[in-house]
Amino acid sequence: MNDPILVSVMCTAFNHENYIRQALDGMVNQQTDFAYEILVTDDVSTDRTADIIREYEAKYPDKIRAFYMERNLFSQGIDIYYAVLFPNARGKYTAICEGDDYWTDPTKLQRQVDFLEAHPDYTACVHNTELLFCDGGRPSEALAACDTDRDMEFSDILPGMNNAWHTSSLLARTDLLANPPDYYEVAIAHGFSDFPYALWLRENGKVRCLARFMSVYRVNSGAAAWSAGVKGQYEKKIQFYSGAIAMLECFRAHVRDESLLRLTDKNIDRWRFDLLYLQGRDRELRQPPYRAILKTMPLKFRAINFLKCMLPGLQKLYRRRKGYEK
Repeated sequence: MNDPILVSVMCTAFNHENYIRQALDGMVNQQTDFAYEILVTDDVSTDRTADIIREYEAKYPDKIRAFYMERNLFSQGIDIYYAVLFPNARGKYTAICEGDDYWTDPTKLQRQVDFLEAHPDYTACVHNTELLFCDGGRPSEALAACDTDRDMEFSDILPGMNNAWHTSSLLARTDLLANPPDYYEVAIAHGFSDFPYALWLRENGKVRCLARFMSVYRVNSGAAAWSAGVKGQYEKKIQFYSGAIAMLECFRAHVRDESLLRLTDKNIDRWRFDLLYLQGRDRELRQPPYRAILKTMPLKFRAINFLKCMLPGLQKLYRRRKGYEK
């Protein structure tokens, strides 16, 4: 307990009774030659999540520090990471694993710390993650950020985190995560944080990906889960796409390299294309600069776009029946 803390593991939990044991087991069972701490928050769960955390806190007092909210911070629009976790973190590095996700490899932290300690010009280390669909609608699949160990580039990140890495795989330098940029505030106002974190870490150095599966991301773990909202709620998708565009426009002010500026603009256009598609504004997809993107889409997509433009009344009726328009 007297050793300096090298890693602060952060875990946020809310109504994760069915998952929190597996999450905490993956954390406390890490095999390391350094000291690490586990900071866990319960945001006033209405199930037994807090009781389970207290059980682990009593069993592992040398590792776990728990924080039990008296009022639900999320509903107040308060960022629990910056209100509670980062002010209490003592580690040089931060790892994040939400209470419904879990780590599958007891050597995860050691592997990532070994790399970052040997490479001070890197800001973070990530790895591959398995996607577990809790609703049973789809078999598990891989979020393979890399096939071999390699550096992650802006071209991996700018199209969105589905093309990069999952937060449960992240180990990053605490000083960077604790002091996010202005575009983080834009993103968090739209309900997401992983995207700006990735840009911020890559902006300040290099990010290494280890081609090893060491975590599981539960998709659709509950009604409050971000994944459930993005996949199932039209308005939340609109909010996310709009937020991604606003965030990238803010990030653009940080860019000095001409090639990165062009890449950023290209991705902003693509996010706008996707937003227009989601909003049913199909005619606009046929205008510059989106027409160039439309030409790259599969024939079926282009054919349907043509039919929507030719039969706008039918398209509007369809969208009303789906609840997309009034």
